[in-house]
Amino acid sequence: MKLVTFSGQGTPIAIPVLMKVVEGRRVKVPRDLLQYVYRNPSSPGSIAVCSGLFYQLFQEKNEGDQLLLGHSLGELSCLAANGLFGLEDLFSIAKYRNDLMVQCTKRYLTARGISERFALWALSSPRAQDLPQEVAGLLQDLQINSVSIANANSVKQCVVSGLESELASLRIELQMNFPRLRITELSNPHGIPFHNSAVLSSTQEPLYDYIWQIMKKNNTHVQIQLDSPILCNLDGQVSTVVHRALEKFVRCSSNTVQFTWCYDTINEMASELDEAVCMGPGNVVYNLVKRNCNLEAWEYDSLESIESYERR
Repeated sequence: MKLVTFSGQGTPIAIPVLMKVVEGRRVKVPRDLLQYVYRNPSSPGSIAVCSGLFYQLFQEKNEGDQLLLGHSLGELSCLAANGLFGLEDLFSIAKYRNDLMVQCTKRYLTARGISERFALWALSSPRAQDLPQEVAGLLQDLQINSVSIANANSVKQCVVSGLESELASLRIELQMNFPRLRITELSNPHGIPFHNSAVLSSTQEPLYDYIWQIMKKNNTHVQIQLDSPILCNLDGQVSTVVHRALEKFVRCSSNTVQFTWCYDTINEMASELDEAVCMGPGNVVYNLVKRNCNLEAWEYDSLESIESYERR
């Protein structure tokens, strides 16, 4: 069985790389959708479609069982990979999810009379034993309400979201508590506090309903079992049932991405997994899997990496 992974929202598309793939291989995608992707390489819908195109090419020459894993938005691509909806619907859902988060963030700030934005920081510390848990404990001790763990990417690295002023006030505490801590401010053009339940929990019901209506249109709402199980970000557990996987994706859109728990499950399943193949765009998930899982990993994010995988 292969582990197949999908990229998250923070991975913009390298357009020349994608163009080369489209020119060198046959891909099935509406022309207007592809042109939108070329014009908007950082949009969530474009990133999801790009992952879908790489997976389309992968499926043409690869058979056998798969375990699917997506990082945040990438988990939506796992649902699409199960045939629940196509590329155009995948694009629509990704866009709708982002729009919902923008709207919820604006309502939260307006209701509290807050004029500043939410920011995202990537934290890494080579000496940490479990940085996401340790940072979460510090936040609880300091009672900083707006800041939360967005992504637990490894025991040495996590992403936090919070109001700019509260993150700034946290900087000294973080550096005092975690030796050799590196702080990197991430791009966040819409000022969304990703995976912050205090702000985004109200996205869950409309997002679930929107996806369900698309599945109903496609007559896939009656499907019970997933063709390929999904390793879910919410709890690091494998889902084999459609409605449970959908529910977990929706819930995790406003809760922490527990990628470290996913590694634990992968490593427990090491005897069942042959290799990991990591769909583009980008190689962020590839690097995470390669560093944290006892599994040979392959990039599948460019024409060169596709050809390298096929020659293996």
